[in-house]
Amino acid sequence: MVGGKLVGCAVIGHGGSHARSQQGKILCAAVSSAMQLVCNTLTECFHAEVSIENEPSEIASRNRLAFRMTNPDAAQSEILHGLLIHFQNLAEDFHGGITIEVIEGDES
Repeated sequence: MVGGKLVGCAVIGHGGSHARSQQGKILCAAVSSAMQLVCNTLTECFHAEVSIENEPSEIASRNRLAFRMTNPDAAQSEILHGLLIHFQNLAEDFHGGITIEVIEGDES
């Protein structure tokens, strides 16, 4: 967090070990869609500067999808907060099928 604001997040494993199962496909689609919705909202509606990182892995459970805002305001931070709540719910619903990281920025 920078000045009490969320800066970014990462989701690890949304390909997961069960990526070929129906549940794995649903989890992957839910994570990808939510990430795209929030990134598009932040960049297109709020004109936020967002960097996106996609780190695929040969081991699906280590796939990492992340984004970071350069200088979020309070509203942008709250949108990210909503995304994190959504991801936490998905992690519970899919029995830990994903890991969520909150990305903190440098205090300046």
